[in-house]
Amino acid sequence: MAVCIAVIAKENYPLYIRSTPMESELKFHYMVHTSLDVVDEKISTMGKALVDQRELYLGLLYPTEDYKLAFWAQY
Repeated sequence: MAVCIAVIAKENYPLYIRSTPMESELKFHYMVHTSLDVVDEKISTMGKALVDQRELYLGLLYPTEDYKLAFWAQY
């Protein structure tokens, strides 16, 4: 079950973040912002191969104590 959804701009900043439960909203904002460097690094190492794929699932970036962070890219 997804508890947080974020839309990230090509320039690597969040456009939209929505989470549930609302009392953990700041925690999820922090997780999204800290994961942006990992996403940027992963996309830059994949380079053109990432753009050529139909499925742009970046995979599991890293697990936290309570959650798993996974990302999809679209160009």
